[in-house]
Amino acid sequence: MQDNIANNDEPDVAEQLHAIVERMLKPFDVKLQQRASTLLGQSAPFDFSRPNEHDSKAEFQREMAVVEQSLEHLSELIELLSSSDDTGEHAETLRRVRPIVDYKLFRRSPRSFVRDPIKLVRKNVADVGGYTASLFVLMDLWSVMEDRYQELQSQKKEFWNLPHRAPDHYARAIALRLARLFAKETRQRPTVGTSGETGDPSTSFTRALKEVFDLLEIQTVVRSPAEWAIEQLTEDDLKPNVNHLVNFGIMLGKGP
Repeated sequence: MQDNIANNDEPDVAEQLHAIVERMLKPFDVKLQQRASTLLGQSAPFDFSRPNEHDSKAEFQREMAVVEQSLEHLSELIELLSSSDDTGEHAETLRRVRPIVDYKLFRRSPRSFVRDPIKLVRKNVADVGGYTASLFVLMDLWSVMEDRYQELQSQKKEFWNLPHRAPDHYARAIALRLARLFAKETRQRPTVGTSGETGDPSTSFTRALKEVFDLLEIQTVVRSPAEWAIEQLTEDDLKPNVNHLVNFGIMLGKGP
């Protein structure tokens, strides 16, 4: 669901995030600088993309297992169907099998005008020599699976290779981005508070963070990621943004 929010409804989510941030800053008499525009509309006040792709370690491990098994089976199949030895018995067998496979693929492919893209690809594969073309497709598939395996290895090291339960990286990332925006705009550190009566967040920052979590469907209690985010803030986060164009104007000689 979070992927759908990020990819399909981004302009609408950006507007809602702006409204949340404006409510957060209103008690401090602060307004965001002019909103940046994109071809799709207004950009979000902060990045709300996910730092990690999987919601749980189990989900990550399932994909890793599929990729590892795919690489193993594809490697075996490619090795079985190809041979660098032109004189051995296996090479001789492949020379007999290849034209048979080519002929059968050609006979089974559609001969009339094809509109469906997948059928058209299959027809083209059969027309140019189904055995060899299919082998190259398998090699391409192995290559992208290998790329994905390397990506997952990096994610494992960064997010999932922990002796204890992994934190909610998405919740932490969103909390830190919102905390930095709060600090930059107000020149103050955000605070964490809870209502003694309802248990709901009671500070401007945590109320806004809960709204953001609800909008992005992050099902995590606000307090823990909020406290973590505040601990990550540095003095630089409390400083206003520097307009480097002003300095460039001075260097480029606006004098006599």
